[in-house]
Amino acid sequence: MDKGLNQLAKVVLEMADLAVKTVEASISAYLEGGSVEVQVRAWSDTLRHMHNEVEEISIGLIARQQPVAIDLRTIMSSIKIAYDLSRFGRYAYDISNVLELVNGFNKGNAEDKFVKDMSDKVLEMLKFTIKIFKTKNFDKVKVISTMENEVDLMYKDHLRSMSKRQPKNPGLFISEILVTRHLERIADHACYIVEEVHHAGCIGYRS
Repeated sequence: MDKGLNQLAKVVLEMADLAVKTVEASISAYLEGGSVEVQVRAWSDTLRHMHNEVEEISIGLIARQQPVAIDLRTIMSSIKIAYDLSRFGRYAYDISNVLELVNGFNKGNAEDKFVKDMSDKVLEMLKFTIKIFKTKNFDKVKVISTMENEVDLMYKDHLRSMSKRQPKNPGLFISEILVTRHLERIADHACYIVEEVHHAGCIGYRS
């Protein structure tokens, strides 16, 4: 059982690092220009395959080892967290595809500032989430909930603001709506991970 749980933890930890890198790459390309769609798609596919691997390991452990309650909770939490991490990859790919979808727009537009501000907040939240996941330090768990509420408020306020003005650049207008929606969903899944880690309180390597 210990060997299987360690294998689970190893895969999920690798997913966490790759998920952060994937989201960072897609946001950077959106804000600064350049195409990372192919690379982000590859990383997103890798995250999906790793999620499948977590499920296969988990099913094998349940079927062969008949885990006790605490180990079963660890296994089920690993599956849920792996799913959330795979969703980061999907949303990152969607962000990387936005410009092509709306035929792009000129970089440096002043309206990009909101997307940058929101992406900075989401990336901060994402990295903080992974830190909690790795260290199991729950002292600042409530900070994640506060940050998620801030992202939600930013998203809703911006949508209300956009609904009240005539778009000067339809492509930019549409892309902002799409990207900020993906960022809001990333923040949601970051919150889910912290809730799951806090609930389980035991995901990690076994001695």
